Amino acid sequence: MYKEPHLNVKSEECAKIWHEWFFLFDNPDTKFTPECKELRKKWCNCCTEFGEMVSHEVKTNPRYKGINLR
Repeated sequence: MYKEPHLNVKSEECAKIWHEWFFLFDNPDTKFTPECKELRKKWCNCCTEFGEMVSHEVKTNPRYKGINLR
């Protein structure tokens, strides 16, 4: 999806964590377990890191210089 390989890797990592979390969240027996809660936190942190990586890429990669995103 992304032209930068490191962004694809991070995106896939976040997606994998989300699927693990949702598997637990979708089950009434595991929905409120500490493991489910921890996976949700891990996924949120992954998404935050991914957002920071994308922001850094847009700010520093010459490919995106001068693009008006409005």
